[in-house]
Amino acid sequence: MGLLINADFKKKLDIKLYRYDPKKKDPDYHAEIFSEMFLQFPQFKEHVAAYIERNYCFVVNDEDHSDPATLLNTLKPEEVKRLNEWILLRNQPGSLAK
Repeated sequence: MGLLINADFKKKLDIKLYRYDPKKKDPDYHAEIFSEMFLQFPQFKEHVAAYIERNYCFVVNDEDHSDPATLLNTLKPEEVKRLNEWILLRNQPGSLAK
């Protein structure tokens, strides 16, 4: 049985997320974007959990990973960047995130 994601899919991105730049090389920038997405959008959190469960030997749950800091210690900077790109750029024409 699956869990229902309690998400508002009409929620708009704030200006910082809307202007996300995947070309920036700074891992702190991508970690900050990741943290905002993780805390504001349950659908992103579910996507991250599914990615981690497929690629790492632990399960993401709200008791152990209610904030993004524990996950940022696990994920490589390139993985954080890819997860951000997937959710923020997936509907843009010509996006590599599709």
